[in-house]
Amino acid sequence: MEFFIDDENIEKQFQELFKEILNLRNGEVHSEMKKYGLNYKNALGASVVNLKELAKRYEKNHLLAQKLWGKGFRESRIVASLLEAPEDANEQQLKRWIEEADSNELLEQMCMNLLIALPKLDSQLISWIKSEEEKEQLCSTMTIGRLALIDKERSDASFESYLRCLPKHPEHSYLVKQLPRALGKIARRNGSLKDLTFSNVIELKKTDDKWLEVFEELQAEFPDVN
Repeated sequence: MEFFIDDENIEKQFQELFKEILNLRNGEVHSEMKKYGLNYKNALGASVVNLKELAKRYEKNHLLAQKLWGKGFRESRIVASLLEAPEDANEQQLKRWIEEADSNELLEQMCMNLLIALPKLDSQLISWIKSEEEKEQLCSTMTIGRLALIDKERSDASFESYLRCLPKHPEHSYLVKQLPRALGKIARRNGSLKDLTFSNVIELKKTDDKWLEVFEELQAEFPDVN
């Protein structure tokens, strides 16, 4: 269990910020979310764009992020992922947040807003992709895909390590959906990573039909690979 020393100024910021989050309530968007399977226990229907604009007015702060996450709303948790200081996020906290995230949308926001900036990201990605927890495998995959897209200076080693640890039997349906997206972004970085990506996937598809699905999607993007 994590314990925090409270701070009067942070509590004041939290109360102010949470009221602003509540003011972003949008019943129409909330109804549309349900149509697309986003059935949160607590959600207000605020757009991610508006939440990001709101978060820009506040400095990153570990305690503030913890308070926001604890409210349990989709919106407060998205803002928490935007305002957490990556250097202050510990392994126990990250594990708990991943476990408590109640939608793929929230996991994606965490990956884009927080996980991608963790100081020891490479080792964390390997730990997650090797995990038996499906949500952790999913976070590793979505984060590595994001890295492959935006971090042009990152060495091949980060991606090679991930590729060598791919799960033999991916069970999570959303993970199976995300794998070809992430792997395609890795393969587009250079010829060496493309070769490694496909050699691994070709071997894995012999062990599980889900990898055959992944291979077929990748092959549609790279028709030169047999």
